[in-house]
Amino acid sequence: MPRERIRVFYYPDMFVDLATVKKAVLFFDELHFMDRPSFSFNRGAFGLVGAYSPLRRVEQAFREEGGVPFFVHDAPGGPVEGEFLDQITADLNDLEFLRRFQKGLKTSPTFRQIQIAPGNYGQWGNEENIYQSMYGVELATDLSSHASPSDLFLDRSIHPFDLSSATGRAKNFIHTAAGCSAKLNFALNSAAKWGFVPLADAAPYGDLMGTKYSRAVGRLGPTNNNIEVTDLSFAIFEKLVPSARLEKLSMGQVIDYRKKSEKAREAFLEHLVVLQAKHGEIGSDGDYSGTIDKLVVTEILPASRKFKNDLDAVSDEMFGKFAIGVVTGVAGITGNSILQFLGDLSLEKILSLAAIAAGYVTTVGIQGIMNDRKARRECSISYILSLDE
Repeated sequence: MPRERIRVFYYPDMFVDLATVKKAVLFFDELHFMDRPSFSFNRGAFGLVGAYSPLRRVEQAFREEGGVPFFVHDAPGGPVEGEFLDQITADLNDLEFLRRFQKGLKTSPTFRQIQIAPGNYGQWGNEENIYQSMYGVELATDLSSHASPSDLFLDRSIHPFDLSSATGRAKNFIHTAAGCSAKLNFALNSAAKWGFVPLADAAPYGDLMGTKYSRAVGRLGPTNNNIEVTDLSFAIFEKLVPSARLEKLSMGQVIDYRKKSEKAREAFLEHLVVLQAKHGEIGSDGDYSGTIDKLVVTEILPASRKFKNDLDAVSDEMFGKFAIGVVTGVAGITGNSILQFLGDLSLEKILSLAAIAAGYVTTVGIQGIMNDRKARRECSISYILSLDE
């Protein structure tokens, strides 16, 4: 039975790092992006400013010239209300969600840049100053001025960009976390409605999803909450393929590799779907990243080592058989005579050696190719490992 197509939906922002696009092209069946949404909170008091994604300029070329199903969708907009607002409110009132959001700002430059756009923020300085104000928020004390973080978020008497007081800085922090939560929940809702798989390129997003799964377990009891195959794919790539290798590949080369290795890509994804179903369930602690790390260490790294060892064995066998065949095929050459023969590189000797070796090259070479293909068939992650060869 064929697996379901993996239709990924990139949700952090309308801007996407080129490395992320390359990985997505290498891995997934369909790629879906969106413009920046224009959600508004608290009756339009503040919100996200919508804009067109720059990917709109290339989506048609990806589909028509590259053969990659690549789509950019209109951004949602309007007031945040109903169940959507309830989902965001639950995130804001979850201190673990806020802690992981704050930790993400510190540990991931990619995540931080998505949340805090580079620029001049007037009297408050640049993006680094804004980040420092957010990281300096003491969640246990600076949020105590209101009954809940969501109450602070909705308090129109406190301006969200006034960083002159602890409460103002806390309001700005909550305001930024709300924007992140809105896009995260929209992605999860879209996944449930349209069959998309959420895709992000910064580890903190997985941690934030982990808190939502943990809440679901606490509220509803055991549930089948698995890591996303997208996050597992990216984690494997980061572990096995040097980033310098990806940078050297042009987008054209990436698309060409996808086309020529379609069966290997299919085997890779089928393997990951099985791993996800069997071993990717998140515990009640919501340790999303830990679950991924464990899978990579226990399942992926051993398979990669076996694959590389198998290829080394094929190479050693080919070289050994070739060397033995050539030497034993040269009549009357033994011991020191071999060294004399190889040292005398006259045209006549080179031609005679080539003639004798030709049969061995053909025989051993064909067998080596067959063994190499067998090793690749037996290792589903050979698709990604081959990128580093």
